[in-house]
Amino acid sequence: MITQSTTPTNHHKIVQLRATLAEVLGETLRRGFYGRASVELQVQDGTIQDIRRRIERIER
Repeated sequence: MITQSTTPTNHHKIVQLRATLAEVLGETLRRGFYGRASVELQVQDGTIQDIRRRIERIER
């Protein structure tokens, strides 16, 4: 049985999502970073369409 999480498109996007999350964590979880980070998914009918990352820095 094929589920949405095992489709080739979702598999590729999940790999991409993991890499994006690792990059965001690497950028933000360090001394001197103040701000907000988010990773957002857009999903349609169980298929990941877009991955957005947002990093907002607070100047101190």
